[in-house]
Amino acid sequence: MSSDIAIRVEHLSKCYHIFDKPVHRLYRMLQRGNKRHGREFWAVEDVSFEIHRGETVGIIGRNGAGKSTLLQMVCGTLNQTTGTVIVNGKIAALLELGAGFNPEFTGRENVYLAASLYGLSTAEVTKRFDAIAAFADIGDFIEQPVKTYSSGMFVRLAFAVIAHVDADILVVDEALSVGDAYFQQKCMRFLNEFQRRGGTLLFVSHDMGTVNALCASAILLRRGSDGRYLCDAGTAKDISTIYLREMYADRIELSSIDAVPVVDEPSPKSTPDADNIVDGPMAFLAKSPPTRFHASSFRSDTEGFGALGGIITGAWFRGINGETLTEFTSADQVTLVVRAHTYKAMTYPAIGFMVKDRKGQYVLTESTDSYLRAQSITAPADTDIEAEFSMRMPNLVRGEYTLDVAFAEGPGLDHVQHHWLHDVMIINVINNHVVHGIAGAPSLSVRLVVGNAGTG
Repeated sequence: MSSDIAIRVEHLSKCYHIFDKPVHRLYRMLQRGNKRHGREFWAVEDVSFEIHRGETVGIIGRNGAGKSTLLQMVCGTLNQTTGTVIVNGKIAALLELGAGFNPEFTGRENVYLAASLYGLSTAEVTKRFDAIAAFADIGDFIEQPVKTYSSGMFVRLAFAVIAHVDADILVVDEALSVGDAYFQQKCMRFLNEFQRRGGTLLFVSHDMGTVNALCASAILLRRGSDGRYLCDAGTAKDISTIYLREMYADRIELSSIDAVPVVDEPSPKSTPDADNIVDGPMAFLAKSPPTRFHASSFRSDTEGFGALGGIITGAWFRGINGETLTEFTSADQVTLVVRAHTYKAMTYPAIGFMVKDRKGQYVLTESTDSYLRAQSITAPADTDIEAEFSMRMPNLVRGEYTLDVAFAEGPGLDHVQHHWLHDVMIINVINNHVVHGIAGAPSLSVRLVVGNAGTG
C-alpha cells in the first residue's frame, strides 16, 4: 500500500443472519453452522474506498445505512464477511458510549484498561493520566464506577483517552453530540489541532453543516431504489448535496401520500395588506419574530493562552438602562461588555469577541482594533479597560453557541495576544424560525400575494 494511504477498504461486506424462530438458532448450533436457517441481512455490501493521510472524511447516511458497522470493521472490532481492510497507522475510535469500558471498574481503572488496548504501557498511562483526567474534567467521579456515570461523563472520559494515545487515525461517531457545549468546543479544538498536525480523521454525522465545516471529502452509504447497496465518495459539498436531495425527495413522496403539514412551531400571524386587496389578488404581510437569547454568566476558569501582559476579567450583556441582561431578543439593543486588566503599559490595546457554533465555526466576530486604530490609544499598567459592543444580535439558528474573548496589543496583524479565553459564556438561542444555515435575515418583512401577482 502506498505510504500516503491511511486506510484502504476493498469490497468490504458484512452479513448478519436473522433467525425468524428460536428453533432455527438451535438447529444452527447443533449443525455447527453448516446449514443456514432464517434469512440474510447485508448491513454493508461491496464497499471500496481509499483515505489518504491527513484527510478528514465524513461518513454519512441515514439510520440503518451501515455507518457504525463499517467503522467497526475498519477499527477491527468487528470481523467482515468478505473483503479486506488495510490500516496504515495507529487507529483510535469513539464509536459508542461505554465501548471498551468495564462498567464495574472506576474511571481511573478504565483509563488504564482502554489506553492499554491502544498499545500504551502502564508506565505510559501513568505519565499521561493527569492530562487525561484534566481533559475529561469529571472531578472525583473518576474514582467512581463508570456504571454510575451519565452519558455525558462517559463521552468525556472516552474522548479524553483517545485524545492522549498518539493515534494517527481518529474515528469519531456522533457520540460527541451528548456532551455539553463547553466540552464540545474543547473536542473541536482538539480535532482542529489533530488536523493541523496531519492526522487522519473519519467523522460520522447526520449534520451536513458539520460535515462541510470539518471535512474536505465524504462517503455516502445508502440503498438505491432497486435495493442495491451503494457507496459514493466525493467532495463533502457534492456528497452532502446528494444526501439532502434524496432525503427531501423521500419527504416529498411521503407528502404526496399523506399531505398533512407538520409545523415545528407557530409562525407569526400574517395580516392582509388592505391596500392590495382588490377583486382578485390578496396580499399578506408578516414580520419575522424576534429571536430569543439566554446568556450564561462569565466563566474565568476556561482554557486560554497568551503572553499575559494583561488578562480578561469579565464579560456580560447590558441593556439600554445599564442593567445586566441574561434574557434578550434580536429586537433589543444590547451591549456586550468585555473587561480586561493590564499588568504592563500598552500601546494600541484591543479587545475582541468571537461567537462560535457547536462545530467551532465563528459566526460573529468583532474587535475594537479596526474601529479605533487611528486614535493610537495607550493604557498604563495596572488599569482596567472595558470594551463595549452595542448591537442587535443576529437571528441565529436555534441551538447553543459559545463566546470567546481576547485581549491583545498592537495594530492589525502586528499584535501580541495577551489573553485569549475560550468559551467564557454559553449563548442559548431559544427560538428561531430558520432551520438551515447559520442565521436568518434581520428585521425581515415578508409579503405573499395570492392571485394575479403580476410579472414584474
